[in-house]
Amino acid sequence: MKEKVLGLFSGGIDSPVACMLASREFEVIPLHFCLYPMASKESSIKALTVLDELKEKIGFKRAIIFPWAGFLEEVRKKVKNSHICVACRRGMLEIASRICNQNDIQGIVTGESLGQKASQTIENISAISSSIEVPILRPVLAMNKDEIIRLSKELSIWRADHSGCCLVTPQRPRTKASSQEVEREMKKIDLDGLMDEAGELTLDVGDFDWDFEDYLFKLAGRFE
Repeated sequence: MKEKVLGLFSGGIDSPVACMLASREFEVIPLHFCLYPMASKESSIKALTVLDELKEKIGFKRAIIFPWAGFLEEVRKKVKNSHICVACRRGMLEIASRICNQNDIQGIVTGESLGQKASQTIENISAISSSIEVPILRPVLAMNKDEIIRLSKELSIWRADHSGCCLVTPQRPRTKASSQEVEREMKKIDLDGLMDEAGELTLDVGDFDWDFEDYLFKLAGRFE
């Protein structure tokens, strides 16, 4: 029996490739942090559609959809603007590690690719994951964008349109944060409270025959 890993899935180019590569050795359980309404409806639907397509490729048995707008709203209000991205990524890893511990999942897989985003410099990756005890696997870390795109096409999961970024990305994000900086900003966030608040809107699904737009409507009613 394969060990289980939680695959952080954004719906962009990199994370589906990372999940596909990880599925060769592990049972992947995708975890999608749904940004809506802190991202466009079109972008959010694309992410869920790509996740459905990934199911056809790797045949995962379950996926977790976690509403992330409440966290982003809290970050926008309380965290230093330049540190929003690193706090967001750290929050995702914190939630993912808790889900791993609660479900006997052995690791976390990310689509991080070194230097492609402000949160993915070597300094920020180190700072963001410094206190995460669950092993973090990064299958595409050393690949550039052209290599990831080529691999995506070889794996038959490439699509020209994909989900975009959230609406709270700062104009000048911190690119070389320290672990102390990240810890300082995260202390401003009630992660336990936000996780409890998100509970009723967190989905653990086995298939995708449910109404995406109805789910987004519920998120809009809760977080707008």
